[in-house]
Amino acid sequence: MGRDKALLPHPTTGQPLLRRQLDLIATVNPASRLVSAREGQELPLLPSDVIRMNDDGSSGPLAGIIAALKVWQGEHLLIVAVDLPQLTTTVLEQLLARDLDRDCGVYAETPLGPEPLVSIVPATLLPKLAAHLASGDRSPRRLFTGPLASQMSSVFFEDTSPFRNWNKPDDI
Repeated sequence: MGRDKALLPHPTTGQPLLRRQLDLIATVNPASRLVSAREGQELPLLPSDVIRMNDDGSSGPLAGIIAALKVWQGEHLLIVAVDLPQLTTTVLEQLLARDLDRDCGVYAETPLGPEPLVSIVPATLLPKLAAHLASGDRSPRRLFTGPLASQMSSVFFEDTSPFRNWNKPDDI
């Protein structure tokens, strides 16, 4: 992208993408909200109830998920990427509607494939996620559909628009 996605303005509201995602997550009444960011990364002003934790920024989203799970106090953690400006409450509610046992999670899937950065991850998977990252593989997609396939199921969404992410300036 060439610039920090968290600070990009949302196309409808104009607010920074990170604030928009935090507001979206608030619509499903979470116990708390966490933001994983690179050490020294500039973020918009966070609401007082949002907890920030840092990772070194070198290992992608999986490192962010691990950093969040290390401080998370609950059984399951809702994961939402910052660069999904069309993500909806309806998508989150459909994931949250899944009856999950303590050791199982769920991720979104579309005709384009798995969307692991819209998922619910059980805290019990922290050691497996950390081992996967330590092995050199930073891909949550390969992890959820490979070694953790028995513990991570998918919810299928025909509409891909909520999952269109911003990776390059032309995507905006």
